Amino acid sequence: MTKMNKLAAAVLIAALGVSAQAKVIESSVATINGDPITATEYNNYVQSIIQYYKEERPQVLEQPYAEDFIGKEVLQKLLAKKLVSQAAKEAKVTVKDSEIDNALNTIKANFIIDEKTGKEDPKGAEKRFNAALKKEGKTLNSYKKELTEELRAQNLLKQRVQEITKAVEEKDVKDLYVNVEAYLKNNTKKIKEIEKDERKAAESKMIAAKLKQLTAEQVRIGHIYLAVTKDMPAAEVKKKEELAKKIKKEIDGGMDFSTAVKTYSEDKNTDTDMVLIKGIAPKEIDAKAFSLSVGKVSDPIKTNIGYHIIKIKGKQAEKQIGYDDIKQDLFHYLDQSRVQEAINKYIGDLWDKADIKVTKEFELDKAMAQAQAQAEQQTPAGK
Repeated sequence: MTKMNKLAAAVLIAALGVSAQAKVIESSVATINGDPITATEYNNYVQSIIQYYKEERPQVLEQPYAEDFIGKEVLQKLLAKKLVSQAAKEAKVTVKDSEIDNALNTIKANFIIDEKTGKEDPKGAEKRFNAALKKEGKTLNSYKKELTEELRAQNLLKQRVQEITKAVEEKDVKDLYVNVEAYLKNNTKKIKEIEKDERKAAESKMIAAKLKQLTAEQVRIGHIYLAVTKDMPAAEVKKKEELAKKIKKEIDGGMDFSTAVKTYSEDKNTDTDMVLIKGIAPKEIDAKAFSLSVGKVSDPIKTNIGYHIIKIKGKQAEKQIGYDDIKQDLFHYLDQSRVQEAINKYIGDLWDKADIKVTKEFELDKAMAQAQAQAEQQTPAGK
């Protein structure tokens, strides 16, 4: 994560802000109850997210209108943030000096790592924090004002959430467990009853699916991958097959598997072990992975995307779980769900009463409007 992103991430309601006392009049992308969302704060936030995707998930940015989707989501978050800040100011919510100091110390802790060396350097954290402020054109005082607004809004949300959130009780946790258990054990009679409530069904199904993954039989493997594409000439595919056989022969002859991975694998992510969950991997790999014993290396395995050689490094038998094993997790899930629902409701109520004007234009909106207009033109009259 870059230094700028560290500073941005530290802002407690997950959005970059600018000082409320900004002296330079900037262009805005939207206004809410007369207060602007400036182009600077919008662009900084969008660019920090785009930079994240470039570094971590570049495939996301390859999707049509990817930056517009990001931009629209950012604008929604900034508008919601501004709404809560306005409400906190109106409610005259206070923030203690100790809260600001604690928040600053937490933020400065993000700068303990020296990015040049990759090592911890606590003494240099203050210097790197100040450099990040300077890079964004902020002083410590202006950042404290910004942070105070964020903490004030956070305190308001805590107050409102406490007022409207119903405490989780033991019965709530047990009822959820019964529903989840129905999906884990495929109790069709109970599932039919649960599905009368779409929300309960979706919730129970989601938790059951996660539990199945966590408790399923697993195997940890090393993986060598040689890619084969659909349009690859038969002669090239044959070369890959022969290379896979050669690699296996070298491993059988004493080559260290890790050395073989680094030397031959075409997947740069295969320098670390993979964990396979039974039934999730391609069936050809799944069959070998769960039949070989620990320490064994497979013969080349052909799938529709290439050749694979795997080494079994560890196995985990299927786990059996009961209510006592997961009740704390279910309690936490219900508690967090209710908190989030309360936040969404509170912000939604503010949103319904707000005067929102968006001036930022997105190509995505134009494309959707054009597609809708074309569809209407093609619809026969009277239909």
